[in-house]
Amino acid sequence: DPLAGIIPRTLHQIFEKLTENGTEFSVKVSLLEIYNEELFDLLNPAPDVGERLQMFDDPRNKRGVIIKGLEEVTVHNKTEVYQILERGAARRTTAATYMNAYS
Repeated sequence: DPLAGIIPRTLHQIFEKLTENGTEFSVKVSLLEIYNEELFDLLNPAPDVGERLQMFDDPRNKRGVIIKGLEEVTVHNKTEVYQILERGAARRTTAATYMNAYS
């Protein structure tokens, strides 16, 4: 679909390429929110009170990071990814800020 956004296009391409090769694959999804400079795991239904997520540079990949304690869910197709995105979106933090009125 030429009018599809970046997420649908990306998911289509990822799963199309993985399945056309006929190889075994594993895809994991996580959903992270940064709010007031704090990290929140949107897929963890019962986060431990007082235990914060921690971000580290990935020693194996000079351009990546690791989020310690971030929930990862294995998915098999794009439909499962959409379900996870919906679940995470319901847990997002929303609040009014001074800048909301002007943005």
